[in-house]
Amino acid sequence: MSNIKKRLEQGMTTLLLDCDTATMLITRQSVEAIPCTKRVQLRLHLAVCSLCRSFNEQSGFISQQIKQWATIDPEHLDLHLSDEQKNRMKEHLRSAGA
Repeated sequence: MSNIKKRLEQGMTTLLLDCDTATMLITRQSVEAIPCTKRVQLRLHLAVCSLCRSFNEQSGFISQQIKQWATIDPEHLDLHLSDEQKNRMKEHLRSAGA
């Protein structure tokens, strides 16, 4: 029985991600596709970790805002947010439970 338990623990350790790896994958997925196994591991981690879920939601919102902002005038892209844009992002992050 202890051999089965040991194998299950090894499998769970391999399957589950720590928060540092999860946040790295969350950040990485906003710029490139991550491998299928890593996506599954990330989904499992997000299912049990509320802090990483919040980080994922915030990162998604920020990425969405940047993409939306960049499509407004891509030729004259200025890498500074207006005070209004900053305040909207802060308010959204506050309301999301940050």
